[in-house]
Amino acid sequence: MRKTASIIASVLLPAVMAGCSCSEAAHSATEVDSTRVRDKHAYALGQEHGAETVAIQDNQAELEDRLLDVRARISNISSKLGAQSAHDYERGFTDYIRANSDSLARRLF
Repeated sequence: MRKTASIIASVLLPAVMAGCSCSEAAHSATEVDSTRVRDKHAYALGQEHGAETVAIQDNQAELEDRLLDVRARISNISSKLGAQSAHDYERGFTDYIRANSDSLARRLF
């Protein structure tokens, strides 16, 4: 179980979270303000998906699928709504997990 968790932490999550910066490059005309949330709806959606992720953290297969889904959402939000919204979604997701599940946050971040 720990080996699989380390695979997620070392392979999947960087790919999931690094994908946002790739999308941001495509939207270079849009500056991202990382100090504050501008798209509160995207942030709230990220928190909602963070809560769903915390709820399934003990099911490895579902957790892997969820992380891939989050990556896809980040990319989709970036292409449809812009880099700032994608950043705010990702921030809501990571903030929720860090605040509500120390063990999952340590595994993922």
